Amino acid sequence: MHLPEGSSPNFDIDNYLNRIVPASRLNRLPKPISHFLGYRAKPPTEPGHVLIWFWSFFGTFLGILTIAGSLKASTLIQSYHPPVIFASLGASAVLSYNQIHSPLAQPRSSIVGHTLCAIVGVGISKLFQLNSSFEDIQWIAAAMACSCALLVMMVTNTVYPPGGASALLATIDVATRRMGWHFVPLVLLGSILMLLVALITNNIQRRFPVFWWTPRDLTRSHPGPSASINGTPDVDVEKASRASEQTLVKQMSHAS
Repeated sequence: MHLPEGSSPNFDIDNYLNRIVPASRLNRLPKPISHFLGYRAKPPTEPGHVLIWFWSFFGTFLGILTIAGSLKASTLIQSYHPPVIFASLGASAVLSYNQIHSPLAQPRSSIVGHTLCAIVGVGISKLFQLNSSFEDIQWIAAAMACSCALLVMMVTNTVYPPGGASALLATIDVATRRMGWHFVPLVLLGSILMLLVALITNNIQRRFPVFWWTPRDLTRSHPGPSASINGTPDVDVEKASRASEQTLVKQMSHAS
């Protein structure tokens, strides 16, 4: 069997989406607001390990407390009989309050990726429940939900490890499965609340997020895959073009 070469095929959805995504304008906001949205005029100095431990502990405690309290305080949400908190949000807390510089912890992944995984998990669960012997094939549904969720995250550049746990919960957890499609907005709500707490606690002595949508430079008219991880282009096309023009002018003058 002939397998495709390592360099082919290749697809990056950001090559298409970034054409319509506006560049960041956080620098135009008032400084107190832009600061807690992750903007820094100069690269910040990372605090010591002890302070990182403290803020990770405090952020995780406050984040989980906020989500669980919000679910418990809402009569509408309690009518769906959800668990105290979804286990996948515990994994989200590790990324949101400790590994805050990881690309996996940024808002695009934590919001979009997590929600997409919940949609895929519930969809696969509903599909397999059409079979009368669902309990016998539940393990197949779990494998399908997790693998499909990962595929969707890779295609959309929103890989988020806790999302795989949410997809599994939708198929194997009885309470979550009974909630059906109501599970999706609750995952979205939990992700948003966790992000809001992270914006406050992580920006007191650290910086979060590193980027909101992509690390690529969106100030250019057509951002492409040549941008580096910190948003600085690997090749300055304009400078290269000007250098080529100057070289051509010199060659023509020498020839004349």
